[in-house]
Amino acid sequence: MSPEDAARLAGLLHAARQDARLADLPADIRLPTTPDEAYQVQAEIVRLSGEAIRGWKVTALKEEDRAAYGGTRPVAGPLLSGWVFPSPAEVPLSRFVAPLLECEFAFLLGRDLPPRETPYTLEEIAEAVAALIPAFEIADGRVPPDAPGALRLADSMGNGAFIPGPPVSDWRALDRAGPVALFIDGIEIETGSGARILGDPLKAVQHLANAQPLCAPLRAGHIITTGTATTPVRLEQAGRVEADFGVVGRVEASQRRMSSYHRRR
Repeated sequence: MSPEDAARLAGLLHAARQDARLADLPADIRLPTTPDEAYQVQAEIVRLSGEAIRGWKVTALKEEDRAAYGGTRPVAGPLLSGWVFPSPAEVPLSRFVAPLLECEFAFLLGRDLPPRETPYTLEEIAEAVAALIPAFEIADGRVPPDAPGALRLADSMGNGAFIPGPPVSDWRALDRAGPVALFIDGIEIETGSGARILGDPLKAVQHLANAQPLCAPLRAGHIITTGTATTPVRLEQAGRVEADFGVVGRVEASQRRMSSYHRRR
């Protein structure tokens, strides 16, 4: 993919995110077909935004899911600073196209994880993690859900917003596979578990570290969010959401009072 092609697509995706709409992609535009091409577009979106990378959302952790993105390794999209809202947060639904709420275990890096030939072990990853964070991701996309995987990856891997809860520095003995309960306006509507993420969400960080290069390096201070522990819930009207991660803590947000929802099937 040429730099000109990447820049053209990035401009369209970036503008669509600012306007909370699907991108209008002309028939003659060159689309990415591999993770490396998608990362070219991501890097240009980061440049256009003028925002810092605050972290990453990882996906395709299972081998059978990777072909959809045109590659053979896990992939990730950047979490940009203008779309990260610490809990308790208030984020207008008008900023999104078709937002889905996901409860996620996230990890704050305390040191860089540069690309290297020797794979990182899980213990090395644990030593690099400064804190465990309960979090919401609001997944959203500027391309249709059935768009090719590499195009969805280019579109920041469908990140809409990220809402981190309080970080827990003494995290290693905590139950990372424990239950998660999601409440909307005080009503429990979904339960899940960190065990959905490879049995232990820390493994997602290991997989990502060993899947580099991305569109930028993994740096100290970055947050790695590991995938949803609950069934995604469509946000359609205003209300208050809370997630209880047990000993890991809670995260909460308001979408100008979310009260209507349905589970994604």
